[in-house]
Amino acid sequence: MRSELNYSLDHTTSSLHMAVIDGRLVLHTQGKGALDKPKTIDIPLSGLKQFCLVPTINAQNLHNFRNEGDHSYDSEFIFSYVDGDRTKSKRVFVASQDAQLQMIVNELARQRPDASLLGLDPAEAQKQMGVVSAAKTALVILALLIGVPILLSIIYIISLAIR
Repeated sequence: MRSELNYSLDHTTSSLHMAVIDGRLVLHTQGKGALDKPKTIDIPLSGLKQFCLVPTINAQNLHNFRNEGDHSYDSEFIFSYVDGDRTKSKRVFVASQDAQLQMIVNELARQRPDASLLGLDPAEAQKQMGVVSAAKTALVILALLIGVPILLSIIYIISLAIR
C-alpha cells in the first residue's frame, strides 16, 4: 500500500512541493527567475540526518520600507541529508501552521525521532546542523555592503595623501 503526504506552497520567489512517499522525502522546487531550473531532492528517510523549523526574519519575507512583504510563508524547513559520501543541507520556505506541512513534519518526527530538532530553540537547532542563521547572513551582507565601499574610500584617500 502506498502512503503519501503532500504539501505545496507558491510564493513570490519560488514554488515548493514536498512529499513523504513510501519512506522517502521528496522535494521539488522551482525558482521564478529567468535562469532558475527545477530542482528535485529525493532521499530515503534513513538518509535524513536532521531537520527543524525556524521562523523567518523580515528580510526573508521581502519586508522593507516600500513593501509589506510576502506573508504566504513564516518559517524555513531546514534539513540535512546524506548524498553519496557528502552531507548536504537544504532550506525551503514554508507556512508552519499549514495542516499538510504539520502532517509531514509529524511523520518525519515519528519515523526519525533521532533526526528531529523540533524541540530545540531555533538558534541551537541551526548550530547543531552547522547552518548559518538568516540573521547572521543578513548582518554579513550588510557589513560587506557598507564595509567594502568604506575600505575602498580609505585606500583612495591614503593613496592621494601619499602622492
